[in-house]
Amino acid sequence: MQTTTDTSVVDVEQTFEEPGKRRAFALKARGGIFYLSLLLAGVMAVVFLPELFATLLTGWTAEGAAELGIHRLHIMGIATVVAVFLLGLFVQAIRPTQRVAAMWGAFVIILVATAGTIWYGVGRPEEVIPFFLLTSIALIAHPAGRQVLRRSNSYSPALLALVAVAAVPLGTFIATQLSLTTSTVDPHALDGHYVMMVALAVAPLAYGLAAAVGFRGWRLAAWFAGAPMAYYGVLSIAFPMQSSSAGVVWGALAILWAVAFVAVAEYSRISDSSLVRRTIGE
Repeated sequence: MQTTTDTSVVDVEQTFEEPGKRRAFALKARGGIFYLSLLLAGVMAVVFLPELFATLLTGWTAEGAAELGIHRLHIMGIATVVAVFLLGLFVQAIRPTQRVAAMWGAFVIILVATAGTIWYGVGRPEEVIPFFLLTSIALIAHPAGRQVLRRSNSYSPALLALVAVAAVPLGTFIATQLSLTTSTVDPHALDGHYVMMVALAVAPLAYGLAAAVGFRGWRLAAWFAGAPMAYYGVLSIAFPMQSSSAGVVWGALAILWAVAFVAVAEYSRISDSSLVRRTIGE
């Protein structure tokens, strides 16, 4: 009789342990896939992109200007959006469950760049598509699981308003760049520069919206929203006659928007005002 009881207890324990073991294995496997996708993206960045990133600095020199020529603003702008995309992806390597906003921003950027590259048949799909696939895998296998779809318990009306303000000129800019992409003689179009400038315009909106609605890690996402907008503003002021430049006035406004967005995000951390940070349900 005692043997039967002991056997029953063992069976019950195994019944509860097996699902737990399977869940633990599934979590480890998903984590392995997630970090492997980040590692592969890092390897690709090292192999394909060091010269592109260098233009963020060398583009300001006389030698850089001579080398880049009429593509100076475009190449430096492309380097900016690729850099901010990779930042959003690579910060997931540390405390990813607390940096969901940056994950969404990175995914939207590469989604737009990939869709434009494929749709218009321009640029370098052999580089863009692998980054899209790896980013998609990272999002699906994200350690946050289903929580990657959920926001935190607060959002910022002020940041939402700033995103809405930026969406108007950026939407016009995007429409203009897409219309230029259809040219069959413009070297900028054939090289996919206009598509990537669209991605650059999307970056502040993608990161900005993720920060404004309150995804976890919204503070970091706010900085990632401001950085490309500010740098593009500087490029527009420095190179007002180059293709895709917004000019001096709009360049200055872009910088002001970036400063305002980051300032409001930082202020919302310490302010009790419901205008800058509001708890859901209030």
